[in-house]
Amino acid sequence: MSTATNTVTTSEAPAFYRRLRRAIDAIDGVLVAIGCTMLFTLMCLVVADVGRRYLFNAPIAWSYEVINNYLMPGLFFMTVSHALKAHSHVAVDILHNYVQRRTRYVFEAIAMTFAVPVFAYATWLAAGKTLVDLRTAAEASSGLAVPSWTVSIVFPIGFGMLTLRLALHAAGYIGTLATGRRFKELPPISGTEVGAE
Repeated sequence: MSTATNTVTTSEAPAFYRRLRRAIDAIDGVLVAIGCTMLFTLMCLVVADVGRRYLFNAPIAWSYEVINNYLMPGLFFMTVSHALKAHSHVAVDILHNYVQRRTRYVFEAIAMTFAVPVFAYATWLAAGKTLVDLRTAAEASSGLAVPSWTVSIVFPIGFGMLTLRLALHAAGYIGTLATGRRFKELPPISGTEVGAE
């Protein structure tokens, strides 16, 4: 979609919605930067481990635990909200080719609205687990002998940001349906640029 269309779409949303979107995008940007740092660290660690393993027959003993317990989960959960924003999640949009634009807004509004309480509950459970780990000073069973909350804290952060993003999308789709103003543009249909932000 063109820049002009994006400008129009943004300006149709009320000021409070645009401020909320900017705030969530700012937090998301920090988490994506952390996720990118984790990805870079993961790549460096894998290269170093493989190099030491094959050149010196001395692999890094703790590399698997760090990758498995910190870097991979952190990378996923720090970027999961941004993936929704960028329409990178798997979407079944076969029906969207055969329905009107307003019906697509209804589909998106229903899907996002139902997803919000599910991921809010996941956030609640994950935060509860992290708090228990913090209070009990439990250690991770990975062999690293580190507090387990340092492993589990990425789950409530990721689920929480995804919940906020889903709620923002739901409000945008519902606001568009209720007012006729485009608070939120539709995601693109596979194989087309229609609805791209």
